[in-house]
Amino acid sequence: MLVPLLITLVLFRESPARYGFTFGDWKAGLTITLSAWLLLAPVLYCAGRSPAMRAYYAWQLDSALPLWLAIEMIAWEYIFRGWLIQGYGRQFGASALWLQAVPFALAHLGKPALETLSTIFGGFAFGWVAWRTRSFIYPFLIHYFVYIFTVLIASGVLG
Repeated sequence: MLVPLLITLVLFRESPARYGFTFGDWKAGLTITLSAWLLLAPVLYCAGRSPAMRAYYAWQLDSALPLWLAIEMIAWEYIFRGWLIQGYGRQFGASALWLQAVPFALAHLGKPALETLSTIFGGFAFGWVAWRTRSFIYPFLIHYFVYIFTVLIASGVLG
C-alpha cells in the first residue's frame, strides 16, 4: 500500500482521496455494507462448512487474526478498489471494474476452488461498491466481514 500511496503523492502529486482514501458517499456506503453483510452471511455459512473451506480456513483462528487481517486488507483494498479502480476509471470508465477484478481473482489462485471462482464476480461487486461510493473503505468492510465470518464458520466457532 505504501508504494502506490507514495507514487500518488510524489509522482502524481495528487491527493490520496482521489484514489478512494476517503469516506466518499458514506450514506450509500454504510447501506451497501450492511446489506452485503446480511445477504452474504447465509451464503458464507453454507460455503464455510464445506470440507475445502474448512481445510483452508479452520486453522487460521487466532487471537491476532482481526488486527493482522485488517492491516493486510486495508492495503489490499486500497490497491484494488482505490488505486486501480479510480486510476483506471479516468481512462476506461466503468470498464475499470473488470480491469481490477481480473488481477484480484488471480490473487486468489491456490485458495479453495469455490472461492477462487467466485472472486471474479466478487471483485467486480467490490469494485462497483468502490466506484459507487468513491471509497475503498466499504469494500474493505465487506471483504473483512467475509474473511472473518468464513474463518469462524470453517473453524466451527459459529457452526
